[in-house]
Amino acid sequence: MKVLGIVGSPRAESNTEILVKKVLEGAKLKGAEVEIFKINDMEINWCQGCFHCQVYGECRQNDDMQRIYDAIRSAEAVVIGTPIYMGHVSAQTKTLLDRLLALINVLRGESALKGKKLVLVYSQGRGSDGENVMKELGVRLSHLGMSFVGIVGGNGLNEPGAVRDREDLLILAHKLGTQLA
Repeated sequence: MKVLGIVGSPRAESNTEILVKKVLEGAKLKGAEVEIFKINDMEINWCQGCFHCQVYGECRQNDDMQRIYDAIRSAEAVVIGTPIYMGHVSAQTKTLLDRLLALINVLRGESALKGKKLVLVYSQGRGSDGENVMKELGVRLSHLGMSFVGIVGGNGLNEPGAVRDREDLLILAHKLGTQLA
């Protein structure tokens, strides 16, 4: 089994990344092969809304998103992590989500995401809407055929490494990972 982790934080070794890695650690403990992508370190263009993917079954852009498409197709589970900025996912995560259109054919009702397990991870500094943002994202991805397993994240996590002091979140992240494998 393969579990793919995607980190949508612009910060290196961010709280989001720590939690994504903890989920992957749980999956690996259960025998899963894991892979992680850090969107901020990749060259990924914005979706152009050209619908080339809907006609030809693939995105016309030749960038690092092609690597993520291949990894998603071969994975049985996906972990998507994002910080919450201004009540939304990060710009990096939003770009990823927009580009997932290439894995779905809305005209034929097909989805390469169908049946893949999903865990969502978030971190938020001030504010308290992160869980609601992720619940909504979970519903949207479930409509595309993903099997929503759970959410892990918390507020008050603005300082780098702050999540390391949140044993409750680290334990939950690990537990969710074991449920993916």
